Formats: sequence, structure tokens, C-alpha cells
Amino acid sequence: MPKIGNACLLGICFTALAVSPIAAQAPPGAFVNFEGAQTNPVRISADGTRLFAVNTPNGTLSVFDLTQASAPKLIKEIPVGIEPVSVNINPGVAGNDEAWVVNQMSNSVSVVSVSKGIVTDTIYAKAEPSDLVFTPNGLAWVSVSRSNLVNAYNTTTHILFKSIALVGEEPRAMAVSKDGSTVYTAFALCGNHSTIVPATLAPPQPLPGTLPGGNPNLPPPPQVGLIVDASDPAWTSVIQYTMPDNDVAAINASTQAVTYYSHLGTINLGLAVSPRSGNLYVANMDALNLVNFENVLNGHIVNHRITVVNPATGSAQATDLNPNINYSVLPNPAALATALAMPTAIIFDSTGRYIYVAAFGTDRVGIFDTNTSTVTSFIEIDPEATGSTVNSVSKRGPRGLALNVSAKILYTLNRLSNTIS
Repeated sequence: MPKIGNACLLGICFTALAVSPIAAQAPPGAFVNFEGAQTNPVRISADGTRLFAVNTPNGTLSVFDLTQASAPKLIKEIPVGIEPVSVNINPGVAGNDEAWVVNQMSNSVSVVSVSKGIVTDTIYAKAEPSDLVFTPNGLAWVSVSRSNLVNAYNTTTHILFKSIALVGEEPRAMAVSKDGSTVYTAFALCGNHSTIVPATLAPPQPLPGTLPGGNPNLPPPPQVGLIVDASDPAWTSVIQYTMPDNDVAAINASTQAVTYYSHLGTINLGLAVSPRSGNLYVANMDALNLVNFENVLNGHIVNHRITVVNPATGSAQATDLNPNINYSVLPNPAALATALAMPTAIIFDSTGRYIYVAAFGTDRVGIFDTNTSTVTSFIEIDPEATGSTVNSVSKRGPRGLALNVSAKILYTLNRLSNTIS
């Protein structure tokens, strides 16, 4: 039997449940850990009766009964492919009986009959599929990250309808517009419109003694390249090419025409559509790679953000999840006590006002108010520690989110501990 432990934080009850007791008992070296990139590893059925979670290291789909929502009961562990990273429930099949599981290492999607406890079909999608969503027109859309594709499959015949080539690196997280007419996919490794001026054309580096904290006794630094914005007018004579900065692709579900949203973030790991406004929200990290020298950065190498996109206009507005941190102060215990780092999964509450944000790096779930664009509070996923000061042995690493609206319970799938909270 899996271990169960309860904790109530900020009015929300949590249950920690070991997903893979068998894998935990395996002797060292018995398995190869491929470290699949989970994208949407946990989902709840529309009626709130079932919780589906990929058991990535075990190569299975875990199905939980939610009759007692605060204590999910494992009812099936169904073998799928290697390194399952996402799961979704086919809305076209009654009784929550068909789940589609994306297997990154197997380059496949497993179509699972929950009642039979078996895979009824295997759909191949090469290479490295990452996520899957359904649209009302009877199509299942799969992001194929390594090939920079989105494949659309007929949900009845499972035949490939169309393969759509995208301009961007590693499309992973997916979402569907309110009316079902548009499929969104975020590029996990999209960059931020920067490029490199070759060392032969770059200016000399500053002498060590001219930099803050630099040692004037060091010799002159070597000649190296320089990272710049590709649209910087100072370098138009050198950069005679175009750098894309496509962060999210929007695919018309009927025509498969593709448009792009840019300048949203450097690493985009989570997508959610507001049930109230229809706006698209992107959980991202934005790199500060145009700031030179570590002693200037002082450890502040990325911003952790939520970016909201208005699909009607394409306009975007980014919000820093840590606006009050003073990065010039090190060490900074106050910052560690409140930081939200590495936002991955995001999910709306039923009102459309609040977003839950899984902060993988600091072992928390932040509560983000879309009316004020501020983090109002957060939940510690590991109740034995505090965010960034978490013990590496007990750190859980929230990666996926599912919300049981009627029971007012939020579930997180934790990548590092292979548990559900």
C-alpha cells in the first residue's frame, strides 16, 4: 500500500501519496533513469471522480478514485510506454474511460482503456512527443518537441490527419482556446532574440580592474565573442540575418494555419487559457543574457514570470513573480522565504481570477491574482522545509497541477519525489 500523509496549508488540504512503491524498492542500478521532461503529467476527469497521473520512471499510468477527494485511492496501474510525460482524457469517450498518454522516450502515444486496464492502440510520433490536447472537431493534437512539429490525429481512427512544421525550438506545453478553435503550444527553448558577434569583430573585454569587484592584478582577458540583441542597430553591419523569437504557436484547428506570439519568455514551460477572458497565460523564465559578467549579474541570471497574451491583438504583458527581491543583497534569507522559482505548470481556478503556479525550484505553489497581477500567497509543498532552504532529501519538485473544483482540492504531481500532494 502507498504511504499517505495529510497536511492543511492556507485552507487547502493536501495528501502526499507515493505513486511508485515498486520502483522505490528496486535495487540500485536496476533501472536506467532517462529523466523524461514531464509537461502535463496529471489530469482530473471532468466529473471529478478520477485522477490520472503518469508514473514516469515506472512506465505506467496511475488511476485514482476520488470518492474521498482528500485521500485518492489507487485503483489501477496500467503499463504504457517508456518515460510517459503527459496525460489527457478523451472527451469523446463516455465515462472517462479513454486516456491518451504521451511517452517521450518511446516516441509514442498510448491510447488506454481504463476499464480494461490495457493499451488499445499505440500511435507513433517521432521524435520526443511532449503533450496532447483535444479539440471539438475530433482531433487530438500532439506536440513533437525534438522534431519541432505538432501532429493532429483523428480521435476515432487514430490516423495522422496532418503534421504541422513549426518555427521554434521544442514545442511542449499545449492548451486550447475557450471556443476550441485554436491550439496553442509553447516553445520550451525559444531563446530571446539574442545572437553572438564573433570574437574577431567583438570589442575587447574590459580590464579586470575596471569592473565592480575586479582584481586589477589580473592580466588582460582574452578576446571573445559578445552576446547582443539581434535587432541592436549598433551591430547591423555584422548581423545580416534575421533571428526569430517565436515563443508560442497558435494553430487554427480548422485550417491548421499558424501564427506566432513573440517576446514572452526565454524558457516557456506552462500554458493556461483564462475561462473568463480567453487570454493566454504563459509560465516562463526570461534570461538576462544581455547583461555581461557574473559580478554584475550577482547570481541574478533569469526572471521568473507569468506573461499574459491577448489573442485578439497579440499584445503581451509580463509580470515578475518576485518583484520585491533585492538581488544586490547576498545572502538574502528574506528572499528565500518568499521566492517562486522555475514556474512550470499553471492552472486556473473556476472563477478565472486566480492561477495556481507550480514553482518547481522553490517547492511551492504560488497563488496569482490576475486582477492585480500579483502573487497573493503560496503553499509549501514540502511542509518540513521552507522553499529554497528545503532539504535536498525531502524536496518534492511540483511539476503538474490538477484542480478538483467541487471538493476545493488542488493536486500536484511532484517530479523529484515521484509523489502526489
